[in-house]
Amino acid sequence: MASTNGHTSDTATKIRSLTSQLQDLDRDLKTQQLTDLQLVQAFRDALDRSRTTAWTITELLHARKINSNPQAALPFLFAERIRRFTQMTKDLLADLDADYTPDGIGPLSDALELLQSKLRRMVNK
Repeated sequence: MASTNGHTSDTATKIRSLTSQLQDLDRDLKTQQLTDLQLVQAFRDALDRSRTTAWTITELLHARKINSNPQAALPFLFAERIRRFTQMTKDLLADLDADYTPDGIGPLSDALELLQSKLRRMVNK
């Protein structure tokens, strides 16, 4: 993808380099045993956020390529957020079932109550 913008070129170079590094790391992760759960979880979370960002950009570029309204990608983004949130909720439930209580449960509970209230209103419309 050619660009007159140096930042775009720098980003493309970083993406190519990081893609190669991730492929190497994937091979390493499959052959070595890591024991630092927090390190692996932080890495997983960063990858998930980056994957979602890349997916979003892909959808927007695809919408532009077919001369579609980029806003048309919003339902896809919403569906992806729901999928991710559902998976995170299941993971959190498994943690709680294992009697693991991380910090931040109070604010999470508050946020979930707000979400539940909004969802009820949407469902009842």
